Amino acid sequence: MKTNINNIVNIGDQICATLECNGRRLASINGMNFNSLEAVKRALLDMAGRYVGMAVLTVRNCTQGWRDVTALATMRRAAMRPEVKLAAPRSGAQYLIPWAS
Repeated sequence: MKTNINNIVNIGDQICATLECNGRRLASINGMNFNSLEAVKRALLDMAGRYVGMAVLTVRNCTQGWRDVTALATMRRAAMRPEVKLAAPRSGAQYLIPWAS
């Protein structure tokens, strides 16, 4: 993510931030313990989890009076479900076909 030199975050600054994707709010933060704009954005991405599409990060520093809006395209797809392992047929066993008996 790019760093904007004008938007500096200090530890005591009141930060209000959101992450929205496709009109849905995925994550929001309202706190004071961030030492950089990058830390705020990382926290939002960690809270949001996996999603696909164009997201909008909005960070408002209530103490200093600025707002940063950033678009973020991502392919953070959901994790694949574990595959169901089928039991291997026993050696020498005969298959039973219900409709053929």
